[in-house]
Amino acid sequence: MLNLDYRCMEYGQKIGKISDSNLESNLRKALGVLQEDGVYAMFLWLEKNARDVRKELVELFNKEDETTHVKLSNYFLKSNKSFSQDFDGFCNDLREVAIDIDKLLFMKKLLERTVTYALYHARAKRDKNE
Repeated sequence: MLNLDYRCMEYGQKIGKISDSNLESNLRKALGVLQEDGVYAMFLWLEKNARDVRKELVELFNKEDETTHVKLSNYFLKSNKSFSQDFDGFCNDLREVAIDIDKLLFMKKLLERTVTYALYHARAKRDKNE
């Protein structure tokens, strides 16, 4: 069984360690955009303002689990396809997800949890450095 919270923690830690002086602020804004405007709006915002975070979030869905050999993208896309790292390709993949509201809400939940964990890690890193 794939432990989804573990995956969110793993990527929250990775994102929280990104070297960017605006990381905490960007994560807070991205979380706000996600909650207010949705998944697509957040990825559009990240592409312009925090591309490294966007790339890690895409990787969250594409990484194969070491024990189950399952990728989260299998839950969202047809034909065992991965999400494209190319932004235009990713937007097309996201349209496929958005057709099914349950899949889109599931994705939003995973993203909220991951970005929240990343925000706490970024805050802890900042407090440690002060």
